[in-house]
This record gives sequence, structure tokens and C-alpha cells, in this order.
Amino acid sequence: MGHELLVVDSLDPALVRPAAAAPATAAPLPSLEAIRARLLEWEAKFRAAKSAATLKAVRADWQVFLEWCEGNRAWALPVASRDLLQFLTDQVVLGKKRSTLDRYLNTIRLIHKGALLPDPTHYADWKLDWQAIVVRLAERNANAPESAEPIRTEHVRQILATLGDAPLDLRDAALISLASDTLCRESELAVLKVEAIKRAGDGWSVDLRRSKTDQAGLGTARYCSPATKARIDAWCANVGIQRGYLFIPVGKGRTFTAPPPKERKPLGAVQVARILRRRAERAGVPDAGLLTGHSGRVGSAVEMLEAGFSVTEVQFAGGWKSPRMVLHYGKQALAGRNAMAKLRKAQSTPGEGENGC
Repeated sequence: MGHELLVVDSLDPALVRPAAAAPATAAPLPSLEAIRARLLEWEAKFRAAKSAATLKAVRADWQVFLEWCEGNRAWALPVASRDLLQFLTDQVVLGKKRSTLDRYLNTIRLIHKGALLPDPTHYADWKLDWQAIVVRLAERNANAPESAEPIRTEHVRQILATLGDAPLDLRDAALISLASDTLCRESELAVLKVEAIKRAGDGWSVDLRRSKTDQAGLGTARYCSPATKARIDAWCANVGIQRGYLFIPVGKGRTFTAPPPKERKPLGAVQVARILRRRAERAGVPDAGLLTGHSGRVGSAVEMLEAGFSVTEVQFAGGWKSPRMVLHYGKQALAGRNAMAKLRKAQSTPGEGENGC
């Protein structure tokens, strides 16, 4: 994002509550100039500490809120609690999901904190008011997070069977196979380098130095099967990649030579998702049009749960910070082996169903 400001440049003075408009019982409000100065200082620190994707998301969410404030003659900084509730309620009416509302709310609170302004959710009845919004979301089936359509091992094999030995085919075979093995997000796959692949026991590992949930760069390792490593080797040997970015744009010709590492540009995350979807459609994979860059991640998680691996094991394999999304992805798989499923199986006798009928 370069030196583009995060929120200050879009802050219309008309959206900042004047100091004189503060309730008599409230602490005095800072001036517009003081708020701008504070936000400029905070933005510099925030930009240095966060990823480009986070900065982009915060700016986009804040813009949605500002546009609502302009259209509803509401002050954005500090926003009145009643206006915040009305904004969130309007988003429910517009069909926004719980995850989107959570993000909007976090951004609004974040900017208030950055500006050293009161948190608009810090009042006695906030939990009740928020729960009322959650109930409205539930009525619209908008509380559960959306998940990508899973792509399973059988689908990966189906796709690989349609690919040849042209450079484009070799790249996509390596990319799709690696996505299934590592459970990497599309943004992680896009910027992988050859140097990240290392020997680990009888197989290989992919060393991720930074990810969506690891901005500090502590690193995590993901599994890479020998078959996937062979596909990566075939791709690299064909186009002359020895180090640097692994997945790069390629033409449709029969020959291609990768640029030197310093001149090489990686695929974008959006391109990774398009490649997966396009290859799946051509291979006849069911619901291929619904696949996303997360589909390999979701499919592998579901398959591990179906095979009997624990939620903790799956969480570690995919680098999730908490089990929440693993549990969401695997609801159906886990239902098939929960306590009641095990009980009915133990109670059943040969020749009758598991419910004893």
C-alpha cells in the first residue's frame, strides 16, 4: 500500500463530532486537529506492525462505515452507541453475514482506540443489544461462517489425470498437489520459494515463515508428499527454476524459461484460486465453479477428520490458531463418529441397522 493513509485521508470534518457536542456528563472531546494528529501517529505504527492484507481490509471496512455515516447524518468519530447499533442493524437487513459484522465492529473499535476516543461498546447494555443483533442474524441463517467447497484427494487425482507435460500443466499439477498436501492458503502458496521445501523424514516439509495467522514470522512446517515433490521437481526442471519464487505466470506455449530469481514475480492469490477452479471445471469435478483458493485446505481438513484424526492433529496440520474453523469445516464428518454414532455402532448386531431396526 506504500504510504497511502489508512483512514485519515478519508475522514471528512463533518463526520467528526465537535468538542462542543459532547454530552455534559462525558469527558471533553478532542478537536478535529488533535484527532487527525493522533491518528497519523497511530497509523504509522499500525502500518509497520500489520500485513498489507490487514491494512487493505481495515481501510475497506472503515470506508463502508463512513459512507453509512454520511448517508445517515451520523458522526463517525466518536460514533454514538445508538448510531453504531443502527449501522450494524442496517447491515443485517442488507444481508451481511456475522463474520462481516464482526469485522466491521472490530474496525470501528480499532479506529476509536487509535484515536484515543471512547469505545462505543463500553456501556451497560451493550451485550444485550449485540445479542439482539445476533438473534436477527440467526433468523436469517447468517451466523455460521461460510466455508469453501472442499476439494478432496479424488478430485485432485481427477484433475492431475487431465494434465500433460507442457509448462503450464506442470506448474498447475505441482500447485494443486501442494495445496492439498500442505493445507496452505492461496496467499501462502502464491509466494512460496524453492528454498522453503526441505527434507523431513521419509518425505518433505514446506517451511512457512509468514502467514495470515503468523505475522511475527515464527514459522510453521507443512507436509509435502514424495509424489508432490516429484511434481515440483518436474516443473522446476522444465523451466529452469532452482531458487526463488516457485509458482510464476507462464504462457501457453510448449517451452518456457523462468526469469532469474531477482526478476521473477509470483502468482497472485486470486490467480491461484482461478487456476484451481479452471482446472477442476475442465476435469469435470462436481461443483467446480464453487471452488476457491481455500478449497484444498478445507478438503484435506475434512478428509483427515473422516479418517479419524483428532481436531488437534488437523489444527496443527493446517496451522489454525484455534479449533474453531476445523470444527466448522468438519461438522458432518464429526457427526458421523460422535458419541451417539459410536454407541449405535456398538449396540448394533449383524443384520440390523445401527439404530437397532
